[in-house]
Amino acid sequence: MTKPRKIELNLGNPKNGWLPIELKSAEFELEFMASNIPENPTDKLCESLILAINGLETEICWNLEPECYFIELKPNGKGIDIFISKSGEKTKKRNLIYELNGNFETLILPMYRSLKKFSTLEFDKTDWEKINQIKLGKLTELVTERKKYAY
Repeated sequence: MTKPRKIELNLGNPKNGWLPIELKSAEFELEFMASNIPENPTDKLCESLILAINGLETEICWNLEPECYFIELKPNGKGIDIFISKSGEKTKKRNLIYELNGNFETLILPMYRSLKKFSTLEFDKTDWEKINQIKLGKLTELVTERKKYAY
């Protein structure tokens, strides 16, 4: 059985409503600037991780104005599939650009850690909204609980 490949998500310092993002795995790399319009994607990522840990399919739209990247998380048994696609606009046809099968340790934890790190950055409220602390607290509880039973 092949070992699930780990992803790495880096959320940079936001400026004027734009956030530099880097998503990497062993054979894939994607860098882009995401907008916080029409919804804050870091809050949405937090919500999506909560849903995925609870076994529900979810997706995050990273708006590039006018294009979008979509990251879908689809739990399947003990694993999680991640699908990354790009679209010309929110409602247009999506083109799948990458998919990966992983699990809690290889997909959820790296994204959770990047959100936690991002929540410690200092930036102006006019540049980007901080992640909702209640949601982040809920996610932290779920991750802590899950880690207890993972080993």
